[in-house]
Amino acid sequence: MVILIWGQNKKIDGLNIDIASTKELLQGAVAKKENMDQPFDSKEHEKVLKSRTVSAKKIGAEIIAVENELASFYKSNESLPEDQAAYDELIKNLESAKAENTRLTNASEGDHIQTWKLNPEWTLKLESIVTYQDTDNVPVLFSMTTKSGKSAGLIYAVYDVANYKLTNISRHYTTDGLDDEIDVGGA
Repeated sequence: MVILIWGQNKKIDGLNIDIASTKELLQGAVAKKENMDQPFDSKEHEKVLKSRTVSAKKIGAEIIAVENELASFYKSNESLPEDQAAYDELIKNLESAKAENTRLTNASEGDHIQTWKLNPEWTLKLESIVTYQDTDNVPVLFSMTTKSGKSAGLIYAVYDVANYKLTNISRHYTTDGLDDEIDVGGA
């Protein structure tokens, strides 16, 4: 008899657990139904999606402008302007580009001189135009072409979304790119 009562108590305990679990599921379903009864706000949904969507287009455009400025200064055989106003403007633009390069890539003073473009006549283009959602790191690819349209190389980087930086930057130049490099002052 004791064994029979113990067995029945065990079954009752199991049923009580099942009842509690069912009540939790029912509460969850009621809560979801209440959410579904709310009108759908498409503008709010669009804002949420936009806040979760990541693209490297903006930072890509910024780094291209910086690299164009740095290459035009560091990879040029042209003399500095003799006119003081033109010289001051050139230096102001260079300092601005260096500051932006540091902001976007954590570049140091020596890094500014080692521009991605080895020739200011090259075209640097962002190839990563894909958008991502819910990510903190986006792979980014830039291509470089010579003035004659030959491939000069590729730049791989990772866009650190939270810090608005390009990290893990690696440069890869083609033979055509290296042949088209500007030799600055016999360096």
